[in-house]
Amino acid sequence: MAGPDAGVRFNYRVGRFIKSYLPASIRWNDSYYYLQAQGYWVLANWRLFCLTNDPLYSDIAVGASNCMMERQRADGAWDYPNPEWKGRVATAEGTWAALGLLETFRRSSDRRCLDSAVNWYQFLIRHIGFRQSGDELSVNYFSNVNTPRVPNNSAFVLRFLGEVAELTGADSYLEPARGLITFIGRAQKPTGEIPYMAKGDDCGVKCRDHFQCYQYNAFQCMDLMRHYELSGDSAACRIAAGCLDFLRGGSSREGYVYYDCHHQNRTVTYHSAAFGAAFETARRLAISGPEQCADRAFSYLLRRQRPDGAFPSSRGDYRLLSDTRAYPRPLTMILYHLLVSVETLPNAELERTTS
Repeated sequence: MAGPDAGVRFNYRVGRFIKSYLPASIRWNDSYYYLQAQGYWVLANWRLFCLTNDPLYSDIAVGASNCMMERQRADGAWDYPNPEWKGRVATAEGTWAALGLLETFRRSSDRRCLDSAVNWYQFLIRHIGFRQSGDELSVNYFSNVNTPRVPNNSAFVLRFLGEVAELTGADSYLEPARGLITFIGRAQKPTGEIPYMAKGDDCGVKCRDHFQCYQYNAFQCMDLMRHYELSGDSAACRIAAGCLDFLRGGSSREGYVYYDCHHQNRTVTYHSAAFGAAFETARRLAISGPEQCADRAFSYLLRRQRPDGAFPSSRGDYRLLSDTRAYPRPLTMILYHLLVSVETLPNAELERTTS
């Protein structure tokens, strides 16, 4: 799964809009292999296989998993694909690759996939590491770099630790979990919002409360609920319930999800998918009941879908600009989160949807 991406730095701020407004016939040299996209792609295809029993989807999931294992370094890491961050190893990239591989192991019993995920775990512990503040732990953003405390990274690493522990039967993988939960819970505000970047002990690191607030809180909410589902940790459930309280104020009547607490006109399409999936997951786990805001988010999302199945990236950037290109990484996220909703439909409606 490779293709263009919104990227980082100049391309994210300026370049992607130039590419979006110029003719689609122009071929840009911006096809990247993001491991985060592979992880979501594998997870989505296994869900499609479970829904349809069509071996096409299991074949895709296995093939993508094999490709990830082939690209994994001997030390357990994967290189970052974007040239602006060449040489870095990102926590998000490796963890989402490993989550996809763990699902392939769960469905196929291919031991190589489990071994690959455990190799990533070893790299995570030895080379990425955690920042400790009292009894709080926050995972670093990159390897060998002492980075600001970003709760979102700690939330999906928490989920990863739970998945490894469940599949191996070894609770030792959960050793950092209590510190991660403590960190995320203390960072959470009375409103339920978890800030993008939490304050650290060192005065040189700034905190950043608001950045794509609602999508990050939706992702963290789902990761916390998955940890609760795997471990029964009531603290994770309480934090997730707080996130839901915050998220309820995060969408418009039309259904689109606000970019952050201060920008209600700028929209990124995949945010609505994560937002809706968070409420659907909460409903399935009886953490909340049916939510109209989730229905509105999915309805808005489906109205944005193009005849070819893709979704435009964003609109309202810098108030006036839109990014109409379709990127594999957010598309795989949209697919996966739509399937969270499909899983809960009655059988007759499910048959119509999957056909």
